[in-house]
Amino acid sequence: MSEPTPLPPRIGTSGWDRELAGIGLDRPGVDAFVDDVLESADAARGEFDPHSLDLGVDAESAAVWVLLHQRFPSYGILMYLRMCWSNGDRVLQDWIVRQFAAMLVHGPGPVAESAEYGLWVDYFESPEASQVFTALASQMPRSHWERLISGAGPVPWDAKRRVFQVAAEDPALHPALARGLAGSFYDVYGQVDAVEAAELVARITVADEDLLEALAEATTQPLRLRTGSAVIVDESDPGWPHRGSFLLRAVVRSPRSRWVGRSELVADGRVYGRLVHWGFPFDASKVAHRTVAAPEPEGRIVLFRVEGAAEHAGSLVNRDVEAWPPGLRDHLAR
Repeated sequence: MSEPTPLPPRIGTSGWDRELAGIGLDRPGVDAFVDDVLESADAARGEFDPHSLDLGVDAESAAVWVLLHQRFPSYGILMYLRMCWSNGDRVLQDWIVRQFAAMLVHGPGPVAESAEYGLWVDYFESPEASQVFTALASQMPRSHWERLISGAGPVPWDAKRRVFQVAAEDPALHPALARGLAGSFYDVYGQVDAVEAAELVARITVADEDLLEALAEATTQPLRLRTGSAVIVDESDPGWPHRGSFLLRAVVRSPRSRWVGRSELVADGRVYGRLVHWGFPFDASKVAHRTVAAPEPEGRIVLFRVEGAAEHAGSLVNRDVEAWPPGLRDHLAR
C-alpha cells in the first residue's frame, strides 16, 4: 500500500480551487462555463440531461463535469468524466482520481453512491484498476474506505490484498469488506485469491445471512458443473493458438454462478486440467476439430476452454465435475 497523501479537499471549496490551479484552471472561468451549460441545458426546472451536451474532453470540461455531478449526481455525468480521464495526461488523470476520493470522503450521500458505481463500472473493470484503486486508498482515511472496498470485486487481488487485510482489523468495515470479497468471487470480472479470501472470511463478522451463505459457498465449495459434449481441436491448425487445451460444454449446477480463472477441473477426485476461459468464442467453421458428442444438460450452456490433455476430453463428457479455485482444495484439506 502506497504512502498516504493529504486528504482531498471538499469539491467547490477554496482548497479545491487551489488544486484546480494545478491543472491550469481558475475557478471563475470554470464557474462561468458551468453557468453557460446550465443555461443551455435549461436546468432551472430541476432536470438535467448530460447526454444533451458536448463539452469536449479537456481539463476544463472535466472540472465542469465534477461540479455538475455535485448538483446532479448520476452515472451519466461520470461517464463523460471518464472520457476526459481516457484522453487526459497523467496530471489530469491523477486530478480526476482525486475527485473520486473527494466524492467518497465528503459526499453528500447521493454523490458518494454515484461515485462508487462509476468507479466499479468504468475504472475497476479496466486495465487501470490497480493504479486507480491504489491511488484512492492512499488518499482516503480508513474510516471512509467503505464504498471503496465494497465495489472492489474486479480490482486485481495483488492491488487490493493489503487494503482488505487492514479492513479486516476494523469491525466497522466488515460489512463492506464482505461485499468486496463476494464481488471478488461473483462479479463478472471479479478477481480473487480464494485461499487468502477464505482466511479473511474467517476473520470477519458477516451479519447479512445471504452474504454469509454466498461467501461460505465460495470459500468451502467447488463450482459444480454438469458437462455435455467436448471439442478437440486439431493443434496443427494454424488458426488454433491454444496448444495443450480443449473445449468443454457445461452448465453450472451450483446455487450461484462464479468464476475464478485457472480453477482445477476435478472429477471423482482426479484433476484433469484447469479452466482458463469462460464463454470461449469458438467458430467451428474456422478451425479443424472433432466433437465428442454427449447429451446436452438442461440450462445455460457455457463453453469452457480447459488447459489439459485432450486425450482426457472423452472421459469428461456427460458427467458431474467440479471447478476448484487454485489452492483452495488443498487449503481445506489441511
